[in-house]
Amino acid sequence: LERIGFPWVSDNREIEWQMMYAKLVDFQKEHGHMQVKRLRNQSLLDWMEYQRRRYKNRAYSGLSTQQIQQLEKIGFRWSGQF
Repeated sequence: LERIGFPWVSDNREIEWQMMYAKLVDFQKEHGHMQVKRLRNQSLLDWMEYQRRRYKNRAYSGLSTQQIQQLEKIGFRWSGQF
C-alpha cells in the first residue's frame, strides 16, 4: 500500500493536504518549477497561497512541522516572488 501512496492517516484534512502536496510535486517534476499559473491550475495555486498564509500565522494555523519540512524539501518558497 505504501508503494501506491496509501494515506496512513484518518484525518480527512491531512489526506487532502497530502493529495495537494502530491499535485505540487507532480507539477514541479513536469515543469521544473513551482510557478503555477492561475488560469491553468487555480486550485493548486490557491492551495499554495493558503499554505503561505498558514506559515505566516503558524501559531494559529495548524500547519505542522512535518508539512513545513515536506514543502521546504521540494524548495517551496514562503515569500518573495514566486
